[in-house]
Amino acid sequence: VCVATPNIRDAPLTNTIQLDSSARSGRNRQVEMEARNTDVTANGIDAERNKAKDKKRTRRDSHKAKDSPITGVITNGASANGAVKRSGKLGDRKSRSIYGRGLPKKGGAGGKGTWGRLGDEMQPLPSCLDDHDPNYDSEEQEEITYKAVKPEWNRDEVEKTVIPIINEYFEHTQKEEAIESLGSLNIGDKKALVVICLVTLALERKNEFRELASELLKAFMTPLHHIQSNGNSNALCDDLPELILDTPDAPEVLGKFIARAISDNAVSSDIIETMMEEPDCELIMACAKEVKCQLKIHHNKLKNVWGVAGGIQPVSVLKGKITALLKEYLSSGDSEEAMRCVADLDVPHFHHELVYEAVVMAIEVSTDRASNMLVHLLKRFADTTVVTADQLTQGFRRVYDEMPDINLDVPNAYFYLEQIVNKCHDLKVISLKLKVQAPNRSRKRFVSEGDGGRLKNYKNDSYFDLV
Repeated sequence: VCVATPNIRDAPLTNTIQLDSSARSGRNRQVEMEARNTDVTANGIDAERNKAKDKKRTRRDSHKAKDSPITGVITNGASANGAVKRSGKLGDRKSRSIYGRGLPKKGGAGGKGTWGRLGDEMQPLPSCLDDHDPNYDSEEQEEITYKAVKPEWNRDEVEKTVIPIINEYFEHTQKEEAIESLGSLNIGDKKALVVICLVTLALERKNEFRELASELLKAFMTPLHHIQSNGNSNALCDDLPELILDTPDAPEVLGKFIARAISDNAVSSDIIETMMEEPDCELIMACAKEVKCQLKIHHNKLKNVWGVAGGIQPVSVLKGKITALLKEYLSSGDSEEAMRCVADLDVPHFHHELVYEAVVMAIEVSTDRASNMLVHLLKRFADTTVVTADQLTQGFRRVYDEMPDINLDVPNAYFYLEQIVNKCHDLKVISLKLKVQAPNRSRKRFVSEGDGGRLKNYKNDSYFDLV
């Protein structure tokens, strides 16, 4: 019987084969994993290479985008192969538009820190008006003139400035100076306010100042100093209800202003028709009536519509008015009317003539009634300060100096003067010093009558030097 015995050599071989196959399968698995990893790495590198190529291709071929689509051209923020578009690069002067040619802006002449195109240094530099420009040259620039622009004043600012100028004009009466001051104001189209302020201030004053206002209105209409006055009279007529509060006769006075302005060609005569369009306003109708009445007067007489008053009158005219005033007072005995007439003369610097004429008239009339009335009038003048103490003193001293000539016409002139001086001193019109300075020509007496034959003369007495 044959017994099969195992082959000792086969057993290890089988095991060895099995081990080899398992080792081989493990190595194969490892190789496969390494190959797989190698493929992944190779694919990643290829992907990065493709991305870099896409970027270069996008910059190089961007100018062909208009003709045909090319791989790498950015569409909707990403390239055709999925590459994402990068944002603008700091300092990159190349066009970022998809339609650009990839060239630098302005041919390399643009951007900060550039020198410009080739050959630009040969071109003349443009004129630079800004002193902060590096190309600015003050010597090569033309002279620049700057004009100051001031905002126009409002109504309150104009009135606040114009009224003092007009008040100064009423003092110095120089039309050229007033016009020069008014012409320097920045009042624009509010020149009518100058006329309104002028007439309004003149309404509150005497005829002397109203005459000055009319002359200035006429000067405004000269071509050199033309001030439009259309509508100014209308504005003043509308203000009549307020003007009569300070000037009761404002309609008549304003009518004279308008008539004088029409006569001087400062206002058109159409203003009368404009005033007649408001028949309901009695004040405006009264003003228009006064204008029509004044225009019927002869042109030469209309120039003296305000009369002649104040210090601008000739001395002979003033003397005649003062003499007529005193004669009227002696006939009527109304001292109030005499004082009103003196105030209307408006010559406070010439009141010494009034005192002189009153004393001389009392000496010439040589009656107690005339002497008492004229002394009473001088007393009223002194008490009401219509005539100042200096003017009274100057008037009496003028009489003292003229006594030798007055005595030729009135033989008893010294006697009547002594009576008047004593009465004025008793009523405290003059001082004691002025009384004792009066000349006294007494008759020559004999020695037996006790005066030693001397002439009585108060001026040579030592007592009067102490008074």
